[in-house]
Amino acid sequence: MRLVVFRDAAELAEAAAALVRERIAAKPDLAMAVPAGRTPRRMYNHLRDWQAREPADYSRMRVFSVDELAPPAPADGYFWRQVRSEFLAWAGVPAERWHPFDVGARDLEAMCREYEATIKRAGGLDLVMLGLGPNSHIASNEPGSELDSPTRPVRLTPQTVSYILTDEVLQGAVSDRAVTLGIGTILAAREAVVLVSGRAKRPPLERLLEGGVDPMVPATALRLHPRCTVFADQEAHP
Repeated sequence: MRLVVFRDAAELAEAAAALVRERIAAKPDLAMAVPAGRTPRRMYNHLRDWQAREPADYSRMRVFSVDELAPPAPADGYFWRQVRSEFLAWAGVPAERWHPFDVGARDLEAMCREYEATIKRAGGLDLVMLGLGPNSHIASNEPGSELDSPTRPVRLTPQTVSYILTDEVLQGAVSDRAVTLGIGTILAAREAVVLVSGRAKRPPLERLLEGGVDPMVPATALRLHPRCTVFADQEAHP
């Protein structure tokens, strides 16, 4: 695992945007699981502004979800709505290359199994970009998640639900159920990048960097990944 520390959140977001553009230039049909949240929002803003100055070709990219809330979230997903409005709305990725979670499905477990199959048919994920939860969860893999866990429905902790509700962009009720890429799915990706910003993320980042691999600290599973980079700003860095 490699740690890169940036001066502030703006510098981190710019570096994350540069990494995405580099990966697209190197592999135009990049299969990427894209995150939602506050830190990714800054990255998407940089990518949009950069696109206006110096267009990149995103048209062959395959876009997957990292996680999504279950109903009463809307059928198109709270997190996916952010990805659509802040990235897909301007990137020019054809809709047939979008792979959101179908949280309106009658059987979420079957939907998640099919999602894993879709990833396999795509040749696997080239890049998974993640945030870091307050309790050191990654995607929606809460403490206690097995290290080889697949994409699946999960139950969120009250702490995670409370944290989600602090994002002022979200409107409406938030479920304590979600679907998520599993830790095993994330570890199988060819590259993982974690974006960590703000003083509140200092304790979970410290647990990630200093602890051994522990299912009760899900992010520590990334220590097993052969190509994982953590982008942190100085406020988050222990």
